[in-house]
Amino acid sequence: KKERLKSLKKLKKDFDDVSGITWYEQPYFTHYNNKNLTSIYIGHGSSIFLRLKMSYYGDNWIFFEEAILSYDGNSKTIPFDKYKDKKTDNSSGNVWEWIDVSVDKGLENFLRKFAKSKNAKMRLSGKYTETRTLTYNERIGILDVLNGYDALTD
Repeated sequence: KKERLKSLKKLKKDFDDVSGITWYEQPYFTHYNNKNLTSIYIGHGSSIFLRLKMSYYGDNWIFFEEAILSYDGNSKTIPFDKYKDKKTDNSSGNVWEWIDVSVDKGLENFLRKFAKSKNAKMRLSGKYTETRTLTYNERIGILDVLNGYDALTD
């Protein structure tokens, strides 16, 4: 329990007084949409919930229609509505594609193991495919957010 509270205190906290939601994010980087990153964050309003964000940045579109997380031979396809959950943008020859989706209990359990693996990968696949191994900060950030989530829901 102490470890969970310690993780919660580490998280960046931002209160949105219009929506009445407090957002908790990991402290190691800001997940802008114009980066190649995977992260999760917490929303705490009338309920407590987790969200997953996966993003691609490059000079060529990949037009992804499938998002996969994988570690040590275990893979999980992340369901998303390409018309509602997927966003795109471009400027000055660069392109951005990203999703921001709800985390259900099955994905939450997968993420707990995924973040502990040194071989945690994300793949965005469509017309083209982009696969990358998550950095240490991405993995530790996921663990910290999960521990913070546990502290809030205990």
